[in-house]
Amino acid sequence: MRILQIRFNNLNSLAGEWQIDLTDPAYTADGIFAITGPTGAGKSTLLDAVCLALYGRTPRQSRVNASQNEVMSRQTGECFAEVVFETPQGRWCCHWSQHRSRKKADGALQQPKHEVSEVASGKVLVTKLKDVAETVERLTGMDFDRFTRSMLLAQGGFAAFLQADADARAPILEQITGTSIYSDISKAVHQRRGEEKQALEQLKAAQSGLQLLEPEAEAEIGRELAELNERVHEHQTQVDQQQALLNWRQQLDAETAQLQRLQQDQQQLEQAQHAFAPQQQALQQAQHAEALRSEFELLRQRRRDLSAAAEELTQLQVGVPALAQAQQTAAEALHAARQQLAHTETERERQQPLLTQLREQDWAIQAQQNRLQQLQAQLPAELLQGPAPDPTLLQQAMQQTQTALANVLGSSNRSELKQQQEQVRARGEQLRDLLGLVRQADELQQEEAGLTATRTALDKQQAAAQQQGEQLLARLEPLQREQQDLLKLQRLAERIADLEQQRHELEPGKPCPLCGSEEHPWRTAQPPSLSEEAVRLQRLEQELAELQRAQQQQAIQQAQLERDASHQYQQLQTLQQKRAALDAPIHACLLQLGWTECPAQDVLNEAYRNAGEQWKQLQQQLDRIDALEAEQKQQEQQQVRQQQRLEVDTAAAELARLQQQRTALSPEPNTDAWDARLKAAVDQARKAQEQAQTTASESEQALKRCQDQIADREAARQRLTQDTEHLQTAFNAVLVQSVFADETALQAALLPREQLQALQREADALSARATELKALLGRSEQSLATLQQQALTEQSATQLNETLQQLKRQQGTLLEQRGSLQQTLTLNAERKAQFGAQQHAIDAQQRELSRWEQLHELIGSADGKKFRNFAQGLTFELMVGHANRQLQKMSDRYLLVRDIEQPLELNVIDNYQAGEVRSTKNLSGGESFLISLALALGLSGMASRNVRVDSLFLDEGFGTLDEEALETALDTLSGLQQEGKLIGVISHVQALKDRIATRVEVQPASGGRSRISGPGCRALN
Repeated sequence: MRILQIRFNNLNSLAGEWQIDLTDPAYTADGIFAITGPTGAGKSTLLDAVCLALYGRTPRQSRVNASQNEVMSRQTGECFAEVVFETPQGRWCCHWSQHRSRKKADGALQQPKHEVSEVASGKVLVTKLKDVAETVERLTGMDFDRFTRSMLLAQGGFAAFLQADADARAPILEQITGTSIYSDISKAVHQRRGEEKQALEQLKAAQSGLQLLEPEAEAEIGRELAELNERVHEHQTQVDQQQALLNWRQQLDAETAQLQRLQQDQQQLEQAQHAFAPQQQALQQAQHAEALRSEFELLRQRRRDLSAAAEELTQLQVGVPALAQAQQTAAEALHAARQQLAHTETERERQQPLLTQLREQDWAIQAQQNRLQQLQAQLPAELLQGPAPDPTLLQQAMQQTQTALANVLGSSNRSELKQQQEQVRARGEQLRDLLGLVRQADELQQEEAGLTATRTALDKQQAAAQQQGEQLLARLEPLQREQQDLLKLQRLAERIADLEQQRHELEPGKPCPLCGSEEHPWRTAQPPSLSEEAVRLQRLEQELAELQRAQQQQAIQQAQLERDASHQYQQLQTLQQKRAALDAPIHACLLQLGWTECPAQDVLNEAYRNAGEQWKQLQQQLDRIDALEAEQKQQEQQQVRQQQRLEVDTAAAELARLQQQRTALSPEPNTDAWDARLKAAVDQARKAQEQAQTTASESEQALKRCQDQIADREAARQRLTQDTEHLQTAFNAVLVQSVFADETALQAALLPREQLQALQREADALSARATELKALLGRSEQSLATLQQQALTEQSATQLNETLQQLKRQQGTLLEQRGSLQQTLTLNAERKAQFGAQQHAIDAQQRELSRWEQLHELIGSADGKKFRNFAQGLTFELMVGHANRQLQKMSDRYLLVRDIEQPLELNVIDNYQAGEVRSTKNLSGGESFLISLALALGLSGMASRNVRVDSLFLDEGFGTLDEEALETALDTLSGLQQEGKLIGVISHVQALKDRIATRVEVQPASGGRSRISGPGCRALN
C-alpha cells in the first residue's frame, strides 16, 4: 500500500483546504522527506488527516462523531480529510467529512460522512460508516491498530524499551505491539475464577439454610392429619342436617308472611277500585266523544278562519285613504326635484369656460414654480441670498490663472513632463538595483575569502590529526604484540600451576603419565614465579586502554574535521554559484543604463542621487501645475454658478407675472375646489330627484297592493263561508246519531288526549293488578299447605340457627388444625425439592469452577502478568525475527538475539568483533537508532502481515541523536529507497532539516493558524 495524495480542510491549526501530492518527482527521487516546523505548528496533523480519511479516527482521538470533534479548526463550520492510495488491486480514494449545522462555527455537530470510491471510474463503492470500515480493511489488509503499527514506525518506543529496566519493559512492549489484550484476558480469567468460586459458596450457603423435617416427625403429622379428616367428615354431616332444618323453618315462615301480604294487597285493591268508579264513568263518556273529535275540531277551525278573514278585510279597507294621500304628496315632490336639477346643471355649464382658462393659468404657474425650484436646488443656499455677483471680476481672475499656467508649462505639456519623470524614476530604480547587486557581489567575495582561509586551516588540522593517528597506531601495534606474549606466558603459568597436584604424585623410577620420563627434577621444586609478568601485563593493559581511548577520540575528531571540511567545501561551492549567478543581472542592468562596464560605487551613488534630485524637481513642477489647474477648475465652477443665479432671478420674475394674471381672472384660489362644489350641487340635485322618483313609485305600488289584497280577502271570505255551512250540516247529521244531545254535551264529554290516556292507563293497571293478585294468592296458599304437611321440627328459626353456628365453629376449628398440618407437610415437600435442585446447581457450579480453576492455573493472574509474559515472549520472538531480516538489509554487522535467562532482555551479536555478544544498553546513539529502527520495521512488517506497505512515517527519536548518530540514521533510512519505500520524517531538529533536501514545511501564521509549503503542496482556497 502506498499513499499517493493527501487532501484536507480545517484540521487543527491547518485551517483552509490543502493538498499534498506525494507523486511529485521530488519525493520519488529521494525516497525520504522531512516534515518540519516548530513545536505545535501542526506537523502531526498531516498524519491525523491520513488516519481520519481512512478510519474516521486519529491516534490522539479515538472517536470523532456528532457529540465530539477535537480535530476541526476553531471558528470553522466544516472539515474533511481525503487520501488517495494505491494497492495491487488499483487506486482508491477515501473521503471523510463532517460539518456543523448550517456550516456555522456555532452550529451543532452533524453526523460525519465517510465513503470509498474507485479513482479510475469515480464510482462510489460504499457510504455507510460500518461498510466503509470493512471496505478499507479489505482493500488495505489492515485495521486501524495494524495500520498505525505498520505505517507509523514506533522507533522511539523501541528506543525507550532498549534503555528501560526489567520492570518497565513489559508495559512498553505491550504498548508498542498492541498485546494489551493478553493482560486483559489474564485479569478476566482471574476475575471470572473468583466470581465462579463466590457463586459456589453462595449456592452452598443457600442450601444450608433449608430446614427439613425428620422422617419420624413427618410420619406422626401424617397420622394426625388422617384422624382430623375423619372428624371433619362427621361434623360436616351434622352441619348439613342442621342446615336442612333451618332452611325448612325459614321457608315456612316466609310463605306465611307472603300470604298475609297478598291478602292485605287484595283489600287495598278493592278500595282503589271503589274510589276509581267516577273516573271510570267519565272515561266511558270521553271514549264516545273521542269518535266525533275530528269532525267537531274541523268545524271549529273553519269558524275561526272565517272570523280572522273578516277582521283582516276590515283593516285593509280602513288604510286605503291614507295610501292615496301619500301617493299625491310624492308626485308633487318629484316635480320640484326635477326643476332643481335643471337649474344646477345650467349653472355648471355656464361656468365651464372660465374654469378652463383658470386651469391653464394654474398649470403655467405650477410649471414655472417647478423650474424655479430646480434652478434653486442647483445652487448653494448662500448664493441665493443677497444681490447677484459681478461677472467682470471673475473673468479677470480667470485670465490671470490661464497666464500663470502657460508660464509654468512653457513649451511642454503635462503628459510630457509626466513621461520625463517616469524615465527619471526608472533610471533611479535601475541604478538602485545595480548598486544592490554590486554590494551583494562584494559581500560574497569577502565571504568566499573567509571560507577559503577557514578551509586552509581545516586542511592543516586534518593533516595534524592524521599524523597524530599514525603516531598512535605506531605506538599501539608493538604494545598489542607485547600484550599477546604476556598473555601466553600467563596462560602457561596457569597450566603449570594446575599440574601442582600431579607433580606431588610422581614417584622416583616410575614414568611420568604426561612425558614418560622416569626422572622428575621438578617434583619437589617450586615452579618459576610470574608475578612480575602479571604486574607488567596489568600496566600494559592500562596503557593499551589509554591508547585505544585516545585513538577513538582522535578518530572522532578526524571524522568531525572531515565533516566540517565537507561542509565548508559545500558552502564555498554555494557562494561561488551565487556569485556567478549575479553576473547576468549586473550585465542586464548595465545594458539598460547604456554602460559597457560597471563604474565605481561612488560614481553609482552620485548618479543615483542626481536622478533623485531631478525627479523631485519634476514633481514640484507637476504639483504647481496641479494647483493652477485646480484653481482654474474652481473659477469655471464659479462662472457656472453666476449663470445659474441669473436664470433663477429671471424665473422668479416670470412667476410673479403669471400669478398677477391669475388673480385678475378670478379671486377663487382653488379652481378644482370650485368646480367640485358645482359638481357636488348637480350630484345632490340628481340624488334628490332619484329619491323623489323612488318615493313616488313606492307610494303608487303600496296603494295598488292594498287594493289587490282587499279583492283577494273578499273572495277568501266568501269561500270560507260556504265551507263552514257544508261542515255544519254534516256534523249535525252525525251528532243526531250519537249519545250526545247537542254540541254542549259533546264539548263537556271531550277530555284532553293526555288526560284520556292517563285514565285509560289507570283503569288497565287496576284490572291487571286484580288478575295478578288472584294468581299469587292461589300459589301461596298451595305452597304453605305443602310445607305444613312436612312438620320437620317444632323449634324456631333462632334456635335452629344458634345450633348451626355452634356446629360450624367446631367444624372451623377442625379445618384450621387440618390446614396447619397440611401446610407443614407441603412446605417440607417444597424444601425437599429445593434442596435437591440446589444440590444439582452446586454440582454444576463445582464443575464450572473446576474448568476455570484449570484455565486460571495456565494463564490467570490478578495483575495479568502470567498470560502477558507468555504471549509477549512469542510476540517478541517473532518480532526479533522480522527485525533481523530488516537489520540484514541495513548492515551485516549486527544480529539480535533474546537473552535465555531474561526473556524480555535483548542482546546484539557484533559480527565485526568475532561474534561478540553485547547488551543493547552498551550501544552508541547511532547503533541504538539502527536497532530501534530495525525493531520498528519488524513490527511494521509483522503488523501488516502479507500487505506490502511502501509509505512509512517516523514522528520521534531524532532529538537526542548526536551528529554521528544522525548521519547513521539518515543513511539507514535512505537505504530503504531501494525497496521502493517512501519515508516521511517528522521533526523540528535543525540538523535534520539541513540534511534532508525534500521538505514539507509547516510554518505558523497569525491567529494560531499555520501554512504548508513544499513539493506538491498547495492551498486550494
